Amino acid sequence: MASRAADAREPAPLSLAGRAARLSLVGSLVILGLKGAAYLLTGSIGFLSDGAESLVNLVAAVVLVVALNVSRTPPDYEHPYGHTKAEYLSSVLEAALIMIAALGITVAAVQRLLEPRPLENVAAGVLVSGVAAVVNGSLAYYLFRAARRERSAALEANAHHLLTDVFTSVGVIVAVVLVGVTGWQPIDPLIGLAVAANIVRVGVEVMRRSLSNLLDERLPEAEEATILAVLERTPEVLGYHRLRTRRSGRARFAEVDLFVDPDMSVAEAHSVVVRVEDQIHAELDDLVTTVHVEPYVEGVRDRSTTPREEFG
Repeated sequence: MASRAADAREPAPLSLAGRAARLSLVGSLVILGLKGAAYLLTGSIGFLSDGAESLVNLVAAVVLVVALNVSRTPPDYEHPYGHTKAEYLSSVLEAALIMIAALGITVAAVQRLLEPRPLENVAAGVLVSGVAAVVNGSLAYYLFRAARRERSAALEANAHHLLTDVFTSVGVIVAVVLVGVTGWQPIDPLIGLAVAANIVRVGVEVMRRSLSNLLDERLPEAEEATILAVLERTPEVLGYHRLRTRRSGRARFAEVDLFVDPDMSVAEAHSVVVRVEDQIHAELDDLVTTVHVEPYVEGVRDRSTTPREEFG
C-alpha cells in the first residue's frame, strides 16, 4: 500500500482565495449600503427585498472568510485528512440564510399588497440601485475566476449568489420604473414575491450541491479519465479496479487497486507505484493518492474495471 500527495501536506497559502473572500466582504458592505439607500429613498418593497438579499451576502461573506481560514489549517491528530470540508459547511449555511431571507421578503411583499402605498424619489432610487448592480456584477465575475483557479466550493457558491443578486436587482429596477411610469402599485410587491421565489431556487441548488460534496461526491469524469489513462499506458500495470475518488474543498483524494506480476519484488512494485503517482500528479495537482498493489491472478484479478462498469 502506498499513499502520496502531489506536494507537501501544508495547506495551500490563502493568497488568491483569501483576497477574494476579503474583497467579497468589503463589496457586500458597499452594496448593502447602496441598496439600503435605494429603499430609504423610495420605500419600494422591491428594493427592500434586494437589500435583504445583500444582507445575506454580507453574512455569507463573513462566514466565507472564516471557512477559508479554517480550510487552510494543516491536518492534525483529530483531523488527519485536513479541514478543507469547512468550505462546504460555509455553502450550506449560505443556502440556509438565502431561504430565510426569502421568507422575510415574502412577508413584506404580502403586507404591501394588502396595504399599498406610492413610491417616492423613483429616479434617485433607480440610479443608486443601478450602481449597486454594477458593483455586484463586477464582484461576482472576480469571484468566479478566483473560484475556478482555487477550486473553491465556498467562493463558487458566493459568486453564484452574487450573480443571482445582479439579476434580481435588474428585475427590481425594471419593476420600480414601471410603477413610476404606470402608477400601478401592486407591481412592486409582486416583483418582491418573484424575487423571493428565485432566491429559494438558488438556495435549494446551493444546498443540494454542497450536501452532495459533504457526502463525498466523486471527482468529475474527466479527472478520473486522466487517472485511468495513466494506468492504461503503464505496461507493468496488468489491471486495476476499485477506483475511488472524492473532493474535500480544494483537496482531492483518489484510491485504486493495481494488479502487477506476482513475481515482482516489493521494491519493484513500489517503483511502479511511484512512477504511476508521479504521472498522475503531473496532470492533477492537490491530489492525494492511495495505491494498493495486488498480484495478478488469471480469472480472479485479471480484468480492469472502471467506476462506471463497477457501479453499472
